[in-house]
Amino acid sequence: MRSRSLSVALIVGALAVGIAAGYVAGVRRDVRSAGQASLRPLRPAPHYVLTDQMGRSVDSTSFDGDVQIVTFLFPYCTTYCPLIAADLVQFELVLKGTDLAKRVRIVAFNVDPAGSGPAQMRAFMREYGWNPSDTRWEFLTGSPSAIRRVVTGGYMISFERESLADEAREEAKERAAGEYVPQPEVQNEVAQRANVDYDIVHNDALEIVGPDGRIYKIFEDAEKVTSEQLLATIHAIPGVTAD
Repeated sequence: MRSRSLSVALIVGALAVGIAAGYVAGVRRDVRSAGQASLRPLRPAPHYVLTDQMGRSVDSTSFDGDVQIVTFLFPYCTTYCPLIAADLVQFELVLKGTDLAKRVRIVAFNVDPAGSGPAQMRAFMREYGWNPSDTRWEFLTGSPSAIRRVVTGGYMISFERESLADEAREEAKERAAGEYVPQPEVQNEVAQRANVDYDIVHNDALEIVGPDGRIYKIFEDAEKVTSEQLLATIHAIPGVTAD
């Protein structure tokens, strides 16, 4: 995966509920005072029936009426995916106790459906701060063809399996050409236990889906998206908050 490797304390404490509520309200005021226009939908999000981290069937219609923060994760990733996951856990802490807490869902898709399943997905979620039984965050998988249809066909996210040997050769070429960009490492015990010989190269994106099931915003570099940006985006979706 296009990666940034870092040994980091992934969750550094929790925000107090009262502070979080004030922060969310402040962002709402800032968005309105700045005169930010309501977002317009880009396209419909795909419909699907997939399997979550607990092995339960999930129909995409179950998210109707909620804002979805959609991302794409590789359970054996040691680069951006853990950072994205930890950031989203922190965002959930920001939402806790606010009027948005029950209106925002996190939906992640497993971009390695052939090599990992619910057990690895649960372990990944626990490692980066989430209780897998809390379905405010759904980590979804399915057959390789089903995931390809939804992730690439629906969300327009590219993902490909690449051997570590091929990845090393590509890195060597980039270094020789002076084009290599160092990418940090994040410890991932799930990856250490599996010790797979491949990576999944994919777009690191967040896509924001409105209550009407349409995509309103795409962030290309998910690991750089702040809680403030997410909140501003949510408040700019028509019908999410009252004026």
